[in-house]
Amino acid sequence: MLQSRMKKHVAALSLMLSATLAACAGDGATAPGTNAYHGSLPAVRRVVVVSVDGLRGDAVAYMPALSALAARGAWTDSMQTVVPSLTVPGHLSMFTGRDVTTLGITSNVLDRQSGLALAINGASTMFEWVKGAGGRSVALVASSLVPASQLESARAYFGLDEVTAVDGNLGDLRAKAIARATAADAPTLLFVHIPTVDYAGHDFGWIRTDASDPARDVLGAEYVGAARAADGIIGELSAALQPAIASGEVALVVTADHGGGHGDGCKASIAGYREHCTKSAADRTIPFVLVARDVAPVRLAGRPSITQVAPTVGRLLRVTVPATAGSALR
Repeated sequence: MLQSRMKKHVAALSLMLSATLAACAGDGATAPGTNAYHGSLPAVRRVVVVSVDGLRGDAVAYMPALSALAARGAWTDSMQTVVPSLTVPGHLSMFTGRDVTTLGITSNVLDRQSGLALAINGASTMFEWVKGAGGRSVALVASSLVPASQLESARAYFGLDEVTAVDGNLGDLRAKAIARATAADAPTLLFVHIPTVDYAGHDFGWIRTDASDPARDVLGAEYVGAARAADGIIGELSAALQPAIASGEVALVVTADHGGGHGDGCKASIAGYREHCTKSAADRTIPFVLVARDVAPVRLAGRPSITQVAPTVGRLLRVTVPATAGSALR
């Protein structure tokens, strides 16, 4: 079984040797998450997971649609991502329920070595868990996560049934996300990647550098604008899904891979306010919102971990979650 899985990862990753899925590098260590939800998770037929790339936990205050969802579900603005707080380790940890940095995956390059690390350590993705239970998984991803030339190898690598490329055109992303989420043959698990908040952070900065209080971050205007634009997609997608959520068919999860704004030293010659990778709270802290029928409205206690996202999705879908993965929120 392990040998078969290793061959699968190596074959897929051999096509991705030069693929850089985002920019930055760093080091550090992260604290374990807290199992903070004390209600029972309902069984649903489908889950939609939205990852807003680069969304800090404190940005939720500027996002009315996401704030409204939080008021209806289980949520936190204090979930902790892994360190280095980068796109690839963050998303791989989100997908597998494992802190992949402890397996040696600490950069934004997926190569043969990282594939071997996942295989040797028995890491698998939530998409594979769904497939093993007879379901289908579809992802809408931007080139900042998976380059367009690597979509097919990424499909095999992650265990997806279908991968579609998206870009910074939010109108196109909105239309594709709603169409796939509400189709008669909607997948069991739909992953929607919104890249534009991260773009704004890198281009303009996560935070202002002229704030009067140096001890308190003030989010940059362009970054807040990008968060609000992403919020528009979240609002329209959640509205389209509302009948299915109310009937108990669908659960909606909104989260992120990392924050940003305190990435000093992450990349040579780039100021820390335009980067991320460190163990600082600003780079590590992300939001998490879960909305489903029979999920009690509650702010999650403690500091849940990004490694709890995939096990929570697995629990909602009642699929088998490997014992090596993190624990679901419960």
